[in-house]
Amino acid sequence: MISSMTGFGKYEIKKDGISVSVEIKSVNSRFLEINLKLPKILQSREFEIREIIRQKISRGKVFAIIDYEIDPSIQPPLKINFDVANYLVKSLKELKRKTKIRGEIKLEHLLEFSQIFEIELEKDISEDEWEIVRTAVENAVDKLIEARNKEGFELAKDIENRINAISKDVDKILALSNEKLKERQEKLKARIEEIFKDVEFDRNRLEAELVLLANKLDITEECVRLKSHTKFFLDTLKSSENAVGRRLNFLLQEMLREATTINAKSEDTEIIYLVVGIKEEIEKIREQLQNVE
Repeated sequence: MISSMTGFGKYEIKKDGISVSVEIKSVNSRFLEINLKLPKILQSREFEIREIIRQKISRGKVFAIIDYEIDPSIQPPLKINFDVANYLVKSLKELKRKTKIRGEIKLEHLLEFSQIFEIELEKDISEDEWEIVRTAVENAVDKLIEARNKEGFELAKDIENRINAISKDVDKILALSNEKLKERQEKLKARIEEIFKDVEFDRNRLEAELVLLANKLDITEECVRLKSHTKFFLDTLKSSENAVGRRLNFLLQEMLREATTINAKSEDTEIIYLVVGIKEEIEKIREQLQNVE
């Protein structure tokens, strides 16, 4: 079953004082393109995150945003930057001297400046913490795939109906062609005999030329190939393989080629009208396949 390239997935997890939120969406693209927005602490794991996505998605432009938070109750202890504290004390004393302000410099004065406190965050996450992040990413990707498959199912139903309509029109064209070809052959034969009624000519040669002309005007072969393409198209559409969008596009191109040849060989307005309808359906399917993985 085909899969759409458009979808959205989100997953959140809280475990061991760590909160991870992953939002991931995708839109159509000829190739796989992954765009990540990561907090600094996950930068070193960018390759692994890309691989998780790449193993499950083959086409589409993917955007993923990952938020990583640590419970304040287990945050690393504060560290005092004494260089900043000493500089502030010196600056306050200078301010007091120049402005002739009375009073002592107290601790509460320094506490107004948050710059004296630092939190030493780990430069990288531990393996246990990475497993929490991995779980969140994998589940978010699975939800994205679920949304893509759901939309793909709806696309497949519509495309299948259009392919079946094309197949029915090909049957009508083939029936009309067999009927009209005989009529055109008889009319042409009668016209030639009328033109050359007072002239002797080789009737066997005339019959042979009419057969050659009939073969040139015959569209049976094109109709058979077009029907065959519709069958292979439906088989591929319903197959369990992944990422069949390119193959479906190729089959669609072949269908359009056969329809164009049928149109070029036909002079009957009813057949031409049916071919125009087939081409319109092919174009609508082509637009839908732009969003198929």
